[in-house]
Amino acid sequence: MSVCTCPVGTALPAVPNSSCPQDFGQIQKIAFQRVFTSGTTKNSFTTAAAITLLASWTAKLSANDGTKVVVSPYVEAPASDGGDAITFGGGNDTPGGIVKTIGRNPVTMTFELRQMTQDIISALKSLSCENVGVYLFNGDGQIMALKDESVATTFYPIPIKNLFVSDLKLNGLDTPDSNTLSFSFEPNWSDNAAIVTPTDFNPLTDIANS
Repeated sequence: MSVCTCPVGTALPAVPNSSCPQDFGQIQKIAFQRVFTSGTTKNSFTTAAAITLLASWTAKLSANDGTKVVVSPYVEAPASDGGDAITFGGGNDTPGGIVKTIGRNPVTMTFELRQMTQDIISALKSLSCENVGVYLFNGDGQIMALKDESVATTFYPIPIKNLFVSDLKLNGLDTPDSNTLSFSFEPNWSDNAAIVTPTDFNPLTDIANS
């Protein structure tokens, strides 16, 4: 498994004490940004352009280069699946019939985009050709991003794979028409995930695509 090191350390790794519960809740909007501005330079929010400030987001939303951010409309019916163990064996294949854990599956997220004009959908479809990451916005206006392991004020988009937006589903009399948006997070994606509370804006209502 990728989280294991060999040889192991001298002592067990320290486990932080829990002080507060954490629950991100319902994802309501998604911001997309290329993982890299160009080459191997990662997109990020830094001390000089803090993720908590509206001005930092305004600059990225209006950018005309690899730092540009675009924001989805409201998404509905968020759901996640996966993240479970990849196993081998059992029965006569392994000693004592005990399965071996050999990895972990990615987490796949799905959302419904209901009653959207299809020019919005077409634009979102084009993102599937890009190497993008996401910032997630919850119902309280908080942001989930990846926190740098060394610099506490640096945050990155969360890389995603297999971004897909479906064609329009005509759902008839009692259900709104919809398109499905889905993507996958790589295994261990959440190890450095952090929840940030903006200082002077609500990303659900105060930022928009330029």
